[in-house]
Amino acid sequence: MIKGTKRFVAIVRPLRPRMSKVAAYAILTSVWLAGGALSCPSLIYSTTMTFRYADKGQRTICYLVWPDGPAGHSYADYIYNIFFLVITYVLPMCSMAVTYTWVGFVLWGSKIIGEHTVMQNDVIRSKQRVVHMLIAIVVLFGVCWLPYHIYFLYVYHHQEAIVSDYIQHVYLAIYWLAMSNSCYNPIVYYWMNSRYVF
Repeated sequence: MIKGTKRFVAIVRPLRPRMSKVAAYAILTSVWLAGGALSCPSLIYSTTMTFRYADKGQRTICYLVWPDGPAGHSYADYIYNIFFLVITYVLPMCSMAVTYTWVGFVLWGSKIIGEHTVMQNDVIRSKQRVVHMLIAIVVLFGVCWLPYHIYFLYVYHHQEAIVSDYIQHVYLAIYWLAMSNSCYNPIVYYWMNSRYVF
């Protein structure tokens, strides 16, 4: 969300004065505090449980036990997951969609006056490449994180899913997909730039 806003300001409002150090520190501090606040329930209510099986195997899981019951049975957990969905998915998606769409219109719609030289055509292609890259980043974020948020809402409404044999594998796959989103952005940046350079 912050990167999208930064790109928006750099491209749409290039003559605007740079952000002061105080404002930058305030934004960084508020981002870290918000992240810490969102993590507090995990710190306060997390516990572990070990399941022992007849074949002498065991599985230890970490889960939240809210004041009104364990995750999946707790209304507080449901409200937390809705809040978490809005703060970490809906707001960033809306922010990226608005800022990147605006940036896209500015870059794609900018006209070159006079005859088009080879260099000017390269500039136009470069701007269009940036727009494609921004679209790819938004789509990747949406695809990677949506299953993670849907999982928790689904489990709350279908509690029998918690005890199914495959649920841990499903959760791990969804979790890894969400966490891997950070790995894809540099790949997209490299791919979108290198395919036109080499």
